[in-house]
Amino acid sequence: MKRKILAVLAVSMLAIALMGCASDAQVNPGEGVVPPPSDGGAAAGSRLAPGLYDLDDGTVQALGTLEYRDLEGGFWAIIGGTEADGNVGTVVAVIANPDEFASDLDALSGKTVTVSGKRVDGASIRMAGPEVTITSIQEVSDTGGAAE
Repeated sequence: MKRKILAVLAVSMLAIALMGCASDAQVNPGEGVVPPPSDGGAAAGSRLAPGLYDLDDGTVQALGTLEYRDLEGGFWAIIGGTEADGNVGTVVAVIANPDEFASDLDALSGKTVTVSGKRVDGASIRMAGPEVTITSIQEVSDTGGAAE
């Protein structure tokens, strides 16, 4: 009888230990992370990783490569991911209002961009990633400014 109780107790403890060690996998790495403010320090010239970042004012910022995806009628998306992480081509955000920025989107296609805007609540027919109604878009350059 003691052996059965000890066996049940040991199995229970093992299950609790395994649940405590389980990782909390993220579907969208970078989603929900607030970018740190730049204080002009050593990392002031560094760039955030591709992703969707929630800002303090309720808006979001998406960083990645701008691509047109010919799926479900076609849509513009910010694409992220790296070969090292094994998630190349992951959709960071889908642009919900492309008509308002048509000329900018065409000009910036294939380039690294940052967009600012608000998340769209609810589902869409695209179902490719979180949708963002953008208020601004700009190219992100890998070249820094003049040395100080």
